[in-house]
Amino acid sequence: MAGADPDDCCRGAHAASQQGEFTQATVWDACRDGIQEAIETQLDDEQAPPVIIDGLPTIGKTRHATETAFDLDVPAAILTHRYETRDVHLNLAAEHQKAVVEVPTLDRDCPTRRGDHGSGWAERINDYRSRGASPTYLHYYLQDVLPCMQDGDCPYLARWDAVEAADVIVGGPAHAALDRVVDDRVVIFDEDPGTAYRTEFDANQLSTAISTFLSKNDDLPIDNHFGLIGAATNEGMEAIRDAIRDELSDNTSIARPTEAVDDDDGHAEAPTAVLAMLELGGPIIGDTAPTEYDWDDQLREEAGLDYVELPDGSQVVYDHAESRVVIRRPPTLDAARAVVGLDGTPVEELWRGRLGVDNIESWRILCDDCRARYLRDVIGYEFVQTTSHVKPYSSGEYVNRRGDFGVIEAVVNRHDTTPGVITTKSAAERLFEEPPSEPFIDIERVTDRIADVKHYGALRSSNDFTGTEVGVVLGSPHPGDRPLQITAAMEGYTAVRGDEGKGTDLDYGIPERPFLRHYREHKIAQAVLRFGRTTAATVYIHTGVLPEWLSEMVTAGPEAVTIEERSEGQRGVIRALLDEGPGTAAEIANRDGVSIGEKQTRDWLKRLQSEGYVSRDDSQPYTWGANGLADAPHTAHVRLPELE
Repeated sequence: MAGADPDDCCRGAHAASQQGEFTQATVWDACRDGIQEAIETQLDDEQAPPVIIDGLPTIGKTRHATETAFDLDVPAAILTHRYETRDVHLNLAAEHQKAVVEVPTLDRDCPTRRGDHGSGWAERINDYRSRGASPTYLHYYLQDVLPCMQDGDCPYLARWDAVEAADVIVGGPAHAALDRVVDDRVVIFDEDPGTAYRTEFDANQLSTAISTFLSKNDDLPIDNHFGLIGAATNEGMEAIRDAIRDELSDNTSIARPTEAVDDDDGHAEAPTAVLAMLELGGPIIGDTAPTEYDWDDQLREEAGLDYVELPDGSQVVYDHAESRVVIRRPPTLDAARAVVGLDGTPVEELWRGRLGVDNIESWRILCDDCRARYLRDVIGYEFVQTTSHVKPYSSGEYVNRRGDFGVIEAVVNRHDTTPGVITTKSAAERLFEEPPSEPFIDIERVTDRIADVKHYGALRSSNDFTGTEVGVVLGSPHPGDRPLQITAAMEGYTAVRGDEGKGTDLDYGIPERPFLRHYREHKIAQAVLRFGRTTAATVYIHTGVLPEWLSEMVTAGPEAVTIEERSEGQRGVIRALLDEGPGTAAEIANRDGVSIGEKQTRDWLKRLQSEGYVSRDDSQPYTWGANGLADAPHTAHVRLPELE
């Protein structure tokens, strides 16, 4: 670890030893110093690799990145996905004297895209963009007809001169593909660039885009997708393959933006897909293969995927099962002065591939022990894990409304507050939007008692739950085997689900499980740390899969939690008591909506009495009445642990 005493366990501990105490300020100082040193190391040594700053979401990476950028003697670019986070950087920049400019985007700077000239034009621009045409290309190619170009350059274009002259620029990770954004600048990625450089075609899109491109290019000897497959797999068509390669490999980039604009079915990456299909050859059909291509037998045979890197540096994965193509075109960062990534849960394998670099270093701000010390002792987090089950909620299929609603209501009652809730997008729709398939489940009752619901996919760098004192995380994310396998293949790994492992033991045969951790455990950690952030928070985690470092700092685990779901008949009794008032067991059993008999009703009333929600008088037969029943979780009885 560069810059630290060998006796210190991590940068945070080193900063604390220098200042005499372990506080939020010392951890933030360690983060700031780490960013500065990562940049200085690369400025001093051109051969030094890019660096990822591995820092929890609560240690001020965004602020420190801005401050560091303004302290540099060289220009800098800060790139982050969310406009919200870009605004944070821009607002922080107001505290400094150097010029800062936001990289223009269609969403913010182009009147046509914003809809100022009508929805038809806005939709047309969106369509061109979805088919791979860049914003700058669109403005020049369509300048004679584009409404925003009729009285001079569109504001989108006009802003670029200021960008190139600015000391610090703030944009998105996709902007790293532009030389004028990254060349001769220190480039700081605030969070993983994710899929910013990926294009995906399903089977129909692939066939249509390829056939459209081939049919309109007279210089190519074939005119449709089927002809391409034939040329790729027929040993006697060597001359045709060479002609296609010569035509498509003589440019810096295979992509052609005109293909996105000149035809309704065109796509800028169609030429890339054509060349990839040609090079993959036999594997597409599965029978024969040209001898000049040596693909990865293990990847093809075990995962049903193929990978090829094309002359322009683009990388392509072909999915046999779904006839799908995924193209990645990493940025070229060779001319950047330094490259630093900020990530609360980094996976080096992903960062290397997405940035297109051969080597990258990860500098951790806090070791596991110091993470626990910081989160629990300094910030004041308490983590309660309420189940040992994985609860895979990405598809929404396995969502358990009774148990989940019970947990939410129990948390509300325990803390007398409105918690925030984080789950998967599908689970959120299933829980809070779809009508229940069972009676006596009141969605509105639950939604009225929570502050907001967010889903995993919209969380990175989000501050929506900052300061929220109580949070609930429901279920675990997992995209399914295929997306994970494709992601792994892009990085040179064959990911195959083991025959025995599932749930918490799920394994894809890759040491340390980097891609599963990225999609599952890391997203859970990101969700958990959305609450509170710089202030104390209690977070209930309703899944059994956590990163190891987080599981070790759980205050109370599943063994301290009881969740007993209420049946339809039991919920019917609760509803009958609340709607129609007190009654004997026989009277209540005969009310509309009660589907259990008198004995079961009496037993259930006794159970509710033991829970403290029902009372009875001394008459014979007993008359039962609600006693706090309106506040009781209606779908499950949940016992949460007492916290200090």
